[in-house]
Amino acid sequence: MSSVNGSTTNAGSNLSIRGEANVEAGKKWEALVQVLGNVYTESNPNGIISLGVAENSLFHTKLAEYFSKVPIQPAHFTYGSGPWGSPALRSALANLFNDHFKPFRSVEPAQMIVASGVSAVIDLIAFATADSNDGFLIGRPLYTGFHADLDARSKVKLLPVSCGDERVVDPMGEGMVECFEAEFERLDEKGVNVRGVIFCKKSAATIKAYLRFCQKHQIHFISDEVYALSTFSTPTNATSQPFVSVLSIDLQGLIDPTLVHLVYGMSKDFSSNGFRVGVLVSQYNVDLMRSIKSVAVFNWCSSTVDNLWTTLLEDKSFVQYYVSENQKRLGEGYARVISWLDQRGIEYARGGNAGFFIWADFSRILGIDREASSEEMIENLTLENGEISQIARATKKGNQLDAQFQEQLIREGVYIASGNSFFAERNGWYRLTFSMPSNLLETGLQRVDTVLKAWKMP
Repeated sequence: MSSVNGSTTNAGSNLSIRGEANVEAGKKWEALVQVLGNVYTESNPNGIISLGVAENSLFHTKLAEYFSKVPIQPAHFTYGSGPWGSPALRSALANLFNDHFKPFRSVEPAQMIVASGVSAVIDLIAFATADSNDGFLIGRPLYTGFHADLDARSKVKLLPVSCGDERVVDPMGEGMVECFEAEFERLDEKGVNVRGVIFCKKSAATIKAYLRFCQKHQIHFISDEVYALSTFSTPTNATSQPFVSVLSIDLQGLIDPTLVHLVYGMSKDFSSNGFRVGVLVSQYNVDLMRSIKSVAVFNWCSSTVDNLWTTLLEDKSFVQYYVSENQKRLGEGYARVISWLDQRGIEYARGGNAGFFIWADFSRILGIDREASSEEMIENLTLENGEISQIARATKKGNQLDAQFQEQLIREGVYIASGNSFFAERNGWYRLTFSMPSNLLETGLQRVDTVLKAWKMP
């Protein structure tokens, strides 16, 4: 490090302290690009089939056909109506929320800010509601992108909350709130300022329990509802709880409504990850919306994408067809993968009824100690005499087995996402995506089978 004119720089790379802190995160992106940059296609049969990225390609051909008929207008080459979404798009989104999310209070266009993706929306919320080194609580396992969404620019901490043992505490249930309470108290004693909860669970009772928790500590409640319309049913999960939006909850007596916000996007429910468009809904906090509008220019959604989503949302007959058919195809994909898992004796989180992936436990097949905790917990398992406990040693072995399994999968031309990327509490868990055409899914599963049949523990 050196000092020039009173400012501190890195002599090797000449980055700011903030920029230097992001170097390691950039390396992690490079690893993912190895998968994204060499995908399987008919013209690239040796490419990698991704059964790990949360994308829905079931409707890509149909959507490409649909959007090819939407003309680009001269107005789309201008700044349009400003950096937080056109009135037409926000009006169309309000209709979507009012038609499908059963809001207690009707959603209005003025209560929304559109940005370039849900990651951008979360970054904007973090910037406006938390200071550097403040944090947001999120239950484990969790979407790995939350770390970058919060930390990369706003320097807000991701604070994962452990349930300890998913066989005792349901990480999706009301009982998990007690774990949040314990973690809040622990962090408070350490001087960490918790500013909110990012919530991804969907039942009315669970939502209300978390709302009371946030009210008690006067922290923000951010409801991530990106899979709201990507629900499905199968013979094995017909009794799963239906989706419930925080918009449908009467907040009176539960929480100060200015603390409640919703994030949504086009990526998941409308199979358009690459379009990069998301929306914040905050019905009661005018100052938050004004604060975010002041920096919305940095996350301005493209006029062409704005128009494409508007056109689709205004075509209610197509939306009705798309949602219904998409849910049917998701249910078929889910049923196929759990059948594949059952045939191989691989355990998984049962009763899923939304999203694109299954949380599966490969630990038995890989030879990983079922009781071994994930890498983040090793430091807590060191004994007072400095020796590492048996469970910690098993954890290190588990990490090695996970890494070897990943390497062999990539070599075979298939990718499934290791639970270590999602703050899993045990080694051996993997995220297995099923939202793709059946022929591609079958080829991907065959490649996983090839690795499993040849698997030899080091």
